[in-house]
Amino acid sequence: MRKVLTIAGKELRSYFVSPMGYVVMVFFLGVCGLIFALTVSHPQAQADMRGMFHTMVFITLMMAPVLTMGLLAQERASGSMELLMTNPVRDWEVALGKYLAAMGLFTGLCILSLEFPLILEKYGDPDWGAILSGYLGLLFCAMAFIAIGLFASSLTSNQIAAAILAAFMLLFFWLIGWLSMSVSQSLGDVVKYVSIYENFQDFEKGIIDTKPILFFLSLTAFALFMTVRSLEHRRMI
Repeated sequence: MRKVLTIAGKELRSYFVSPMGYVVMVFFLGVCGLIFALTVSHPQAQADMRGMFHTMVFITLMMAPVLTMGLLAQERASGSMELLMTNPVRDWEVALGKYLAAMGLFTGLCILSLEFPLILEKYGDPDWGAILSGYLGLLFCAMAFIAIGLFASSLTSNQIAAAILAAFMLLFFWLIGWLSMSVSQSLGDVVKYVSIYENFQDFEKGIIDTKPILFFLSLTAFALFMTVRSLEHRRMI
């Protein structure tokens, strides 16, 4: 586990050596802050964040490919991946370390965004149970988004291609829920089960259920497993 934390710490520091970390922070907090300001300034605004969480999840979906595109693709493009693989470090340690770095950065963004519910607390009486549930759902979504983005980054040495590939995969899981309206009920239930949007809705309403939690954990684990398999394949070539 020490090697995982070493890789995670190195990768997390690299976000702030380049402009990447600052750009992501400004984008996430800036867009969320703008949406929050527009929401609370509405004459019929209420002291809740239900609509705000929906926006934050979609912003995270757009941000995740940028956040993860260089985690493995840049290593391959620069040739440092071969050097990393010659060290006594396992493929799963590399994948997990990179993943924890991206999750650490996003968790920090979530902590900074707590200013929004604190503002609501000052001027209203928000439901903190629903707010904490929404943040929990946001973290579960980010776990899956970042794992999928990391997998896309393991498939190519081109960062732009990795970002585009990750965006397509994430949009598939986001938009597939709309198919449930045009298919049979039995197939629609299956489609809803694999839809990120459908699984997040309960968290947004303040409901914590085991089904969406298992979905996000399974999707995250599968994407990380495929990332490790991709690294193993590259090692054998």
